[in-house]
Parts: sequence; structure tokens; C-alpha cells
Amino acid sequence: MHKNIYTILFLCASMTTLLSQPIIYNDNSTLITGTWHASSGGGGTSSLAEVTGQTPHEGARHYRFDYNFSNYWAGIGLNMDNWGGGPARDFSAYTHLRIAYRGLSAGQNLIIQLRNGGNFGNTATIGPATANYTVVELSLFSLTAGTNVSAAAVRELNISIESTAQSGSGTAYVDAIELVNGSSGGGMPASATTMARAASMTAGVNTSNWLEAYWLLPFNAYPEVNRYTRARVQALRDAGFTTFRLPVTFERLTQPGNSSQLNTNQVAFSLVDSMILWAAQMDFKLIICNHHGLSLTNSNYQTELPRLQAIWTQLAQRYGHLHPDRYYFEVYNEPDNNITNANWRTVATALLQTLRTHESVLHSVFVGAANWNSAGALISFTPLDDADIIYTFHYYEPYYFTHQGMSWTSPPYLGARSFPLAGEMDALLQTMTAVNDWADLNQVPVSMGEFGVATSADADSRCNWINAVMNAVNTYGFSYFYWDAISPSDAFGFFNSGVVSEATVIPCFRNAMGLYMAPLAIELLNFDLRCQPGRSTLQWTTMSDELNARFELQRSTDARTWHSIHAGSTVSGRQSYSFTDEAATDGALYRLRSISADGSERFSPVRIATCGDLPELKLWPNPARDEARLQLSGDGDGILRWSLWDMQGRLLMQSEQYAGSGRQEAIISPEGLPAGMYNLSIQTAKGRTAHRRWVLTR
Repeated sequence: MHKNIYTILFLCASMTTLLSQPIIYNDNSTLITGTWHASSGGGGTSSLAEVTGQTPHEGARHYRFDYNFSNYWAGIGLNMDNWGGGPARDFSAYTHLRIAYRGLSAGQNLIIQLRNGGNFGNTATIGPATANYTVVELSLFSLTAGTNVSAAAVRELNISIESTAQSGSGTAYVDAIELVNGSSGGGMPASATTMARAASMTAGVNTSNWLEAYWLLPFNAYPEVNRYTRARVQALRDAGFTTFRLPVTFERLTQPGNSSQLNTNQVAFSLVDSMILWAAQMDFKLIICNHHGLSLTNSNYQTELPRLQAIWTQLAQRYGHLHPDRYYFEVYNEPDNNITNANWRTVATALLQTLRTHESVLHSVFVGAANWNSAGALISFTPLDDADIIYTFHYYEPYYFTHQGMSWTSPPYLGARSFPLAGEMDALLQTMTAVNDWADLNQVPVSMGEFGVATSADADSRCNWINAVMNAVNTYGFSYFYWDAISPSDAFGFFNSGVVSEATVIPCFRNAMGLYMAPLAIELLNFDLRCQPGRSTLQWTTMSDELNARFELQRSTDARTWHSIHAGSTVSGRQSYSFTDEAATDGALYRLRSISADGSERFSPVRIATCGDLPELKLWPNPARDEARLQLSGDGDGILRWSLWDMQGRLLMQSEQYAGSGRQEAIISPEGLPAGMYNLSIQTAKGRTAHRRWVLTR
């Protein structure tokens, strides 16, 4: 699920006092005041020129960049502020960035990212290799949401070449960079019915490594009939899971010699039918997901589309009569980085039209974005022209933490890591906030279709991670579906020994997802946390028909030991409560304990306080050829330690000793590291954290 990124940097800022201007670069107008180019690796070369002729998109002039990289990075700069002498550009009057490009080599994609000094926005894919100029529009929201970059203050555009190969070469042309309002991309808000269906989903689980396990087909071991029996599904339902996502490798269950014709005599189809029956009998919702399909790429999606449409014609004819308030479809799981969002949107639109043509009642359908259904790709995705879509994303970040110790990753058996490391909690919250903002902007529901954490991670870190993820998910009201709750090793399970029962469930997972919670006379309608300087305010609403019910607000620093900080009695009917914790610390955990008159109790999902103020941090020069200086300013705080990470999350360097609470400067000397982009994290003496992106040019 990971790849190498080779970066072409277009550094942009304003060159005049006019902060809002639609033209960044074309034949008649330019904001560029200087350029630079660089490349990494022993054999790496690069050149940048503004050329005439050579088939520009418009006018006579455009930029040509020739690159040959052997060690992960090559870059050019188009500077627009006299190298820091001018103000940032204000893009806030516009909704989209439009850019024309062509070139690249086969297997490469062009990626874009906004930048303002040490702050970087989200990455978004411009497109794959193309012989002719192509015009692409990217929403400014997708480039800035959940980051420290504001559309009102942009100095740079980072444009990257993404490839699965370690080295490569090619030529990229860029022309006609401008800001526009509106887009021809389309998109439709969700219907009230689909919004209500999405809101009705609560705790969900995937029936993992079962009907999607196509790797068992060559061994005549597919499907593993007894992995999800009626008894096990009932046990999961009794635990509190109300929605099941059923991944099925439909595209591999076809007739010999005919990849478009389903073999419905395959045993897997009878097991799907069993899940459909159990959903009605056990009262749960069921998502039937086309999982682990054949690969879609930018070069084959048009020829693969008729086969996929044939598959979905048969699926709609077989399952399209199912009641739409209980049964849902997901057209394709995890289109990867071999297909762009734009091309995947074409496929999804066609598959949706096929489904709509052949279903007998209108269903709500789950659709994700490219790059393995990532959150970053979703916020760059233009919604479909259909009002009955629930958009989905998968969350396994940080990947090197959630997938540690697995035999099936690439490379296998990733080393042990704890959670959270510096910056990881902020990154999680930024991701979830960006997804929520995208959903609000487009008026559509969003679901977290997969998430999970390796059983080989240490127990405390697993608890920290599940609490943090569920806190964010509950804050924004996403439905969610854990991946592989039952596997005890080499996977993500949280039932000890794979036995589904209240006695075997790991307590922090039970509490975070609200499992095995007996019905009480007290119903918790909401439980929210609001940050204020130096304190946390907790707000909740209950509905009670019991006069002697009580509540207790609890706080913890480690998710194991909980202390009561406030208590009281509920009143009959609906009532709202509020409590401000004046002793709040950043990272404190909160939960609400409800106690009925008979002594039975229930715990709310955990909320995490992330209220600490970010320290003011300066890193320069950036980009740098050699060492850089790190400086902290404000309120007497000092640098405690710093660490340098690569873009794949691997720790490369860290300070060998504490800098001390009185020290406000540190020197970063990355001797031996190749040119490229890095993440720098610091921890201050007051326990605060800050993060910066750093470009090393060599």
C-alpha cells in the first residue's frame, strides 16, 4: 500500500502587493521571479527551462523539466516572492486551481501540494503520463483541508512525480497555471433517505479473510466454510455490532474461460445468501462489497469496464430486490494508486448506472476514492451525480505502526513501534477533520469502511490507537467497520484466542466501540469535548426515565486507571450537562459512567483532549543544502528533543540528549541523508509538540 514519491517542487509566492490574482503563469502574465532545479542520487540530473515552441498549451512559452533520478528526488523551483521578500499569495477568492500538463513516463503520476514556508498542504493527483496537454482542475479545499496551509496564504506549489520504481527519468511540461471559480466536475448532495440510512449505522465489523480470500482458490481451500458460522455471527451481533460489511471476491468467482460470467454454483454464493438471511433474522444491516477485484489502471480501465459492468449486472439481478433499509452495496474495494481519481470516477459512474438499471429498488451504495480508499484521495474526489451514495475511506495510519509484525506486508515483519509518536495524534485529528469538512461541503455522508491495528503491537499502544480513532470517529459521527476482529495473530483481532465473548474481548476495544453495553434506563444522546485555553469542557445530553440514575465523569492519562472528577444524578426526560476541567492536560482521556438504580453501569466512548497550544517554531533555511537551524520562541518554553523522519514514517535521526528547558535553538545536521523531503518533529519542555516539513536539496 506504499510507494516512492519523487518530487518536483514548483515554489510559488506573490511578487506584488496584489494578493489575489487569477493568473499564476501563462504566456502573457507571470509571477515568477527566479528558478532553481536539483536532483538526488549519484547519477541524478535535472534541467529546467522556459521554452518556446514544443507545442505549448497556450501562447508560445511554457516550462519544460527534464529529470533523471536515482535516489528518490528531483526538483525545480518557480519562485514568486523574490525568495521571501514578498507576501504570500491569497487564493481564498477562488475555489479551484487549474493547471495544464503533459509528459512523464509510463507508470508515473503527477502530484501537487500547496506550501507556505514550513507548512505543507494535502497532496492531490494531477494525472498520469499523457502525450498531449491535459487541463486539470483541483479544488483548493482538497489541497488545504485539515492542514496548516490556508488558501489565503500560499507561497509555493509542490508538484511531484509518483512512481513505484526507485529510479526513473522523463520530461514534464507545465503551462497555464491559474485560479478559477467553480468546476465542471459535477457532484450531487445526498438524499434525505441516504443521510438517514448512514446515520442509523453504529458499530460495524468486516467478515474478514473469508469470502474475499481469493488466495485460497489455487489450493481448493476457498471458501473457508466454518470461519463465520451462524453461531459466530450471532456472537458478534450479541457483542453489539449492528452492521456487517461482507467482502466477496466476486470478480474471481467466474466461469472457466469467461471472466464476465459469474459462477453462481460456487459455494461462496450460498454463504452470501446465508448472511442475507441472518441479517433479517438477527436484525443487522449488511453491506455486500465487491472486494479484491482485478486490478484497474489508467491504461486498462476502459477495456476492463465492460467486464465489471457485466459482473454488476448479474449482482444487481441477484440481489437488487433486497430491502434498501437493511442491505447495501459497495461497487469496488480500494482502487489503488495505479488509477487516478478522475479515471476511477468514470468507472464508478458507469458501475453505478449499471446497478441502477438492474436493481428493482433504489439502494444506498458505498463508493470510495483511489489510492486504496485513502482519506487523502477522498477529499480530492468529486462526488458522483447520484443522491444515494455513502462515501467511504479506510484508515490504517500510521501504517508502520498498525501493520507491524505482519508476515504479509511488503517488506514483511515491520519493526515494533509505539503509538502515539510525536505528531501522530495531530495527524489523525487533521485527517478526520478534513474528511468531515469534505462531507459537510458536499452534503454527503461518510463512513470509515476499514480500520485496524496489529495484534503484535504493544497493548498500551493498541489501546491508545483505538481510543484515538474512535474518539475522532464519534466526534464526527462516521459509521465504522473494524477489519478482522477475530484473528488472534498476524492480523488485527481484539478477541483473545479468536473466541468471541464478553470474557475474551480486550477491555479498551470494548469500551472504545461501546460493545457489550447492556441497555440502561439512561440513554446517552451525545458526549462532546470542547477545548479552551488550559482547560477542557465536557458536554453531554441524556434521556432518562429513571429517577435514581446517576452519572460520573472520569479522567485518565493512560486509559487504564480512571479517576472521578465530577458526579451527579440524572433527571427524568431529556437533560443536558456541562463540566469544565480546570486541571486539563493535553492528551487527557475522558469517559462518562452511567449507573442505574439497580447498580448496572455503562461507559461512553472515550474523548481525548488535544487542547495544548502549538509552540511557535522556526526552521531555516528551507529548502537547505546542508544543515538547518531550529528555533523556538515564546513564553520561555524550550526544546526538549527533536527527531527527523522520512516520508514513509521511518525514524532517521534524533537528538542524542535533551536540549534542556532553557535552550531555544538546535542545529540539524543530516549528514549522509539524500536530498528529498522529510518530517521534523520536536517536543518542548512543557510537553507540547510541533512539526515541520523540510526539503534537503544537496
